[in-house]
Amino acid sequence: MKSSKQIRQEFISFFEERGHRFVRSAPVVPNDDPTLLFSNSGMAQFKEVFLGTGVRDYNRAVNSQKCIRASGKHNDLEDVGHDNYHHTFFEMLGNWSFGDYFKKEAIEWAWELMTGVWGLPKDKLWATVFEGGDGVAPDEEAENFWRKSTGINPDQVLRFDKKDNFWEMGEVGPCGPCSELHIDLGEGTCPHSDKHDCSVNLEGCWRFV
Repeated sequence: MKSSKQIRQEFISFFEERGHRFVRSAPVVPNDDPTLLFSNSGMAQFKEVFLGTGVRDYNRAVNSQKCIRASGKHNDLEDVGHDNYHHTFFEMLGNWSFGDYFKKEAIEWAWELMTGVWGLPKDKLWATVFEGGDGVAPDEEAENFWRKSTGINPDQVLRFDKKDNFWEMGEVGPCGPCSELHIDLGEGTCPHSDKHDCSVNLEGCWRFV
């Protein structure tokens, strides 16, 4: 089994080889963002770029951000200890495009890394996309890329609602449909069995915003 150090380095190297600049983790307590008590995501240090108030001298980045989710919108504190994936502290791996590539490359590279480099079984991977709603069309673009640009089983590409596949930075600001890659961890209950006839134990492992 690979160590977390190996996984981190392989992720960073994979995207460096594809033209991404490695950017060191920002401090857990942000230096210049009064809206955050703690850095809670990989995109936090790039927020001004996505808001259009700042620029970088590169258009592709890769990072491993140290995060604490114990306040604000992303408050996981009450969930710690009740499952195997909520923690008081964690590192979030991320690859970022600032006006460069978009869904196609992001999906293809994720699939290549997960199955080609890390060797995860293709039949255990599921993808979800936004089904549409509140005046926003279904994310057919991402759905088509999953079905046609990867080796995923087309039956394992599902549409979910706003709760699961619509990303929002906050009450105001950047937002939109997102896609997610999940892995089947074995026998269990599908968290979306109310909408889909599945008997797998899915765990989200990569989000595409």
